[in-house]
Amino acid sequence: MKIRLLTTALLLLSASSVLAADWADARTNTPTTAMPPAPAPATQTASTSAPAAPPVQSEPATDITAPLRQTPPAPLSAAESWAISQAAPLNRGEIENVSRAVDDASRGRAWQPADVVPRISTLTVNLSPGASLPVLRTATHQASTVMFTDNTGAPWPLAAPPYNANDKGFSVSYIPDSSVMTVQATRQYDRGNITVYLKGLAVPIIVDVTSGEATNATTSRVIDTRLDLRIPQRGPQAKKMAAPQSRIGLNDPTLQAFLDGVPPKDAHRLKTEGAVPDTQVWQMGDDLFIRTRSELRDEFEQTLASGDGTWLYKLPLTPEVAFSHAGQTVWMTLALE
Repeated sequence: MKIRLLTTALLLLSASSVLAADWADARTNTPTTAMPPAPAPATQTASTSAPAAPPVQSEPATDITAPLRQTPPAPLSAAESWAISQAAPLNRGEIENVSRAVDDASRGRAWQPADVVPRISTLTVNLSPGASLPVLRTATHQASTVMFTDNTGAPWPLAAPPYNANDKGFSVSYIPDSSVMTVQATRQYDRGNITVYLKGLAVPIIVDVTSGEATNATTSRVIDTRLDLRIPQRGPQAKKMAAPQSRIGLNDPTLQAFLDGVPPKDAHRLKTEGAVPDTQVWQMGDDLFIRTRSELRDEFEQTLASGDGTWLYKLPLTPEVAFSHAGQTVWMTLALE
């Protein structure tokens, strides 16, 4: 037992001496080329090592945060400051304030004392002495077109330029050899008249023009965007009609209401069957009122036409009517009430 303990003590002393020799080079900064001592045969762990390589100097590390660090901008030169003051004299807040002021001014200029309600109207001109004049209702920033037709609905062309009695308040223009003139108001609450000469008509047509009444305090105002003035005579381009002159209801307000598409309240719209385009039928009492762009082939009592080719026929109650459309006879069935 004593021999075994001595042997173990010798081995521990040898291992401690070897470790001491190995750590000697790591504790000194002096480079050496000496080979380390061979380890004891009993451990059989040491091996011959190669000569130590000379130390390699590493390159300085790149600072990847350098681009993130911004240097303060250089102060502006006098030339740059002058150029900026000329190109952008106001900052963002000042520009927004100016824009709001401009928007408020635009809204103020666009304000109107009354809302304009445009209408397409038709009037029959009375050429008799002492009759009232047709009135054209206009407004500023709105153009009104006046069209002249005869009692058959055919256009009646102008013979000369219209004469405007108030050129300060209204602007008047026309198309030569046509039946159309245009009137535009240049001032609010003004009044005047226009004299029109038609081809083949012995008397001139006087049209009263107004751009609003100063005493009218309503918030809406009706204007005539288009006014069809019907002359109660046959014009130079009159249409051929099978009906006699007496059946043309020139001064009948009921016929005119149906022709304008605004029938009386006691009129009832009827359901129809048949391929007749642009045709509406109403029943009022014992009469039928047919508004169409096709020619009616049945017998009728009264008729009225507009300048756009729309016809109105008044006839007694019947369950079926015939039209001439595209050169053919087309039948329409009515659901009477």
